Amino acid sequence: MWPTESALIWGELSQAIISNNWGKAREAKNTVEESQRILLRERESKGETWVPKHFIVTHSKEDGWNCSPIQKWVSDAPIATL
Repeated sequence: MWPTESALIWGELSQAIISNNWGKAREAKNTVEESQRILLRERESKGETWVPKHFIVTHSKEDGWNCSPIQKWVSDAPIATL
């Protein structure tokens, strides 16, 4: 598992929610968000643009959001918004 996998990054939060430990969930969420802010600041200071490694995300007025895998062994997954 890569260190950037969602299951790894959000695992502590997920476990806290399952355990109904809302204080721990809040703390885990804040930790993830702050880590993401730090990474964003580092990229911005270097003039880097983040590009997804595994998916291509597109948006159009006609079709809405679409998420297509770069590797074809992963099936397409539409993005649903409410």
